[in-house]
Amino acid sequence: MAMETVKEKLALKLELDGGMVNGKQKTLSKTFSQIKTTADDANLHAAATTIAGLQEKSLLKVQKVETTSLISE
Repeated sequence: MAMETVKEKLALKLELDGGMVNGKQKTLSKTFSQIKTTADDANLHAAATTIAGLQEKSLLKVQKVETTSLISE
């Protein structure tokens, strides 16, 4: 049985440095949804670092969050 993968949604999640609390790293996250599903990784990372430059906290990690459907043919 053949399977087809269809990208439905794409979001960009930035994890920001929230400082140390009780010896553990605290993170703050900001998620940007409604990203074009055709956006490539290099452009997503460039956008994330640009957005992070506008934040007070420093950027720790960039995540691409994809929702896909698996459709049997």
